[in-house]
Amino acid sequence: MNLDPEFSFPLEMTYKSEEIREKFWKCLYTSTGQEMFHYWVLLPQAVKPAEVKPVHFPDVGLTNIGRYITEDTSPYMEVWAAYERCQWEMNPSDWLENKLSLMGEKILHQRLINHPSGSGKFADVLTIKTLASGDEVVSRYTVQKDYNPVDGGGNYFLIKASCAAAIYNSLANDIHFIAINWDLQHRSNMMLAELLKTVSLSSKNSSGFKVPDSWQVNVIADNRLVIEHTFDGVNYGVINLCFYSQEKYKTAEEVFQLSTSRFHQHDNAVSLTASAMETVPNDINSAFTGDVYTCTGEIVSAADKVRAFYQMYIVNVEGLWCYAESVGKHRNHQDYYHEANKRCLEIILSTLHIENA
Repeated sequence: MNLDPEFSFPLEMTYKSEEIREKFWKCLYTSTGQEMFHYWVLLPQAVKPAEVKPVHFPDVGLTNIGRYITEDTSPYMEVWAAYERCQWEMNPSDWLENKLSLMGEKILHQRLINHPSGSGKFADVLTIKTLASGDEVVSRYTVQKDYNPVDGGGNYFLIKASCAAAIYNSLANDIHFIAINWDLQHRSNMMLAELLKTVSLSSKNSSGFKVPDSWQVNVIADNRLVIEHTFDGVNYGVINLCFYSQEKYKTAEEVFQLSTSRFHQHDNAVSLTASAMETVPNDINSAFTGDVYTCTGEIVSAADKVRAFYQMYIVNVEGLWCYAESVGKHRNHQDYYHEANKRCLEIILSTLHIENA
């Protein structure tokens, strides 16, 4: 995604091996007692550690684990590494988007990467921010994720390389190099915040899907399951999964109208307002055939004074329509239930497997 051509967003590394050895040095961060927070990063020769002890910033929910600055007369840049432990399985890209919104960063360019391990979407983002002084700073962010073996949940990491907007284009290649050349020194063997559990759809074959361990699954009818994120009696997200015969229902529009009819009953104080249904590329699951349909919207309950985020997908799989609907909290800066709901829906769809009886 390219939103501002004024600021370049290099994607290819331009330096040769000899140039890399001359221009950069490898920093091994070990200034915290827990190895799971140790990382390495390649930095320009003039960029040196300024702060190495962990510092927590409660306003943004991040713990700084290394700040590096230019120490000579070279064009000035800063590099900043940070992490946050979160209980739920999320896309690192969604976690970063939440943080960028919280910190007042405007996205200029963005690249999303589906990790081949199935651990979600990662992000490479260029932003700009106007400081109180009026100065503009351009930053490039990338993210990592790893299981937290001590406290459970996941450690979500970011690295940020920044400079003044006026000199950014002259430093764009260095900043890109830093942003893509870092990693954890001691990864766990699981790039997820939660274990995944398998939900069986049949006693006769291996039809089923996976969900993060914190979600509960209930069968409501022969063709409907409800997957909930409920704790102490409070529901923070629900996913409805329904299956319909393609022989009986010929179009995705019929399936949508049938599945959402409960929101339009006059005796129901719950209403749905949704965008027009659109087709999107199938980069979700190779078992799906035909188009993938989706839309988003909002569900309002006047009685409960609740406004919930709504998203649905309709897909074709082995002669069936699958309607998958997520309802939960809007994105906010107090918790990550919105991001967890989105990720759970994606995991269900990406792991959904149907075998004919």
